[in-house]
Amino acid sequence: MIEKQSIYSEEGIHGARWRTLHDGYFSNPEVSFPLLDAIEKVIGISHPTVIADLGGGTGFMLGELLRRLNLPGVRLTNVEISPKQLSTCNDKRIFLIQASASQFKRRQLQVANGELLLIARSLLHYFGQSGIGHLLRHIRYQLIEGEFFIHQSACFQRSEDAACLNLIYNLMGTDKWYGTINETEELLKKEGWEICFESPAPKLHLSSQDLAERYRLSPNQVKLIRIEVERHCGPLPDVFIKTDAGFNAWLHYCIFVCKAI
Repeated sequence: MIEKQSIYSEEGIHGARWRTLHDGYFSNPEVSFPLLDAIEKVIGISHPTVIADLGGGTGFMLGELLRRLNLPGVRLTNVEISPKQLSTCNDKRIFLIQASASQFKRRQLQVANGELLLIARSLLHYFGQSGIGHLLRHIRYQLIEGEFFIHQSACFQRSEDAACLNLIYNLMGTDKWYGTINETEELLKKEGWEICFESPAPKLHLSSQDLAERYRLSPNQVKLIRIEVERHCGPLPDVFIKTDAGFNAWLHYCIFVCKAI
């Protein structure tokens, strides 16, 4: 499975290091505000009894949600495949389930007769181009019609920008895949989702230094990636720029508020 290969190959940056990687993006409260705003709005509409974060990592998003809202009687669950990530989620108000987002079951979340809300951030690309549809279908099957799935997913307005990031990740030896916003919308609709709302989220800065640590790249590999991407894509503002020592790249994100239909 592409997801498991990606997760276990990246274990070196899980846990405490995850909080500071990529300029601390995944532990920065301000960066999380747009997604939290969307989640708060849906909570006010759907009044869930269970909120589960799929691929929730260290539990940061659920922790921020608890800091923002009083959620008496709501069960919060971090569904995460990496034991090292789960080991750093120490908030006793958050329940932990070690499972893949593509394999968890609704019954594990103990929803009973209540309402379930699923959230995710930076998850879909872990399943590769061939696996995203299966993931979205599986998540849809865990929800009852009318329940919500809110996710912040990496995707691009322009196909050439998506192609640039896909080339970088291919050269790094991963099967992760990034589509356009239009492609993501089509996948969601095909797998039984109504897109209620979309909004942008902050870009993720990817320095070649951080990527080298995350994917165990040598200086020569970084140099090769810089040369190949510049040759095929050229400089793309806010997507790829070469530096003296390597390169900088940026992932673009969109927040999708989806309803099961």
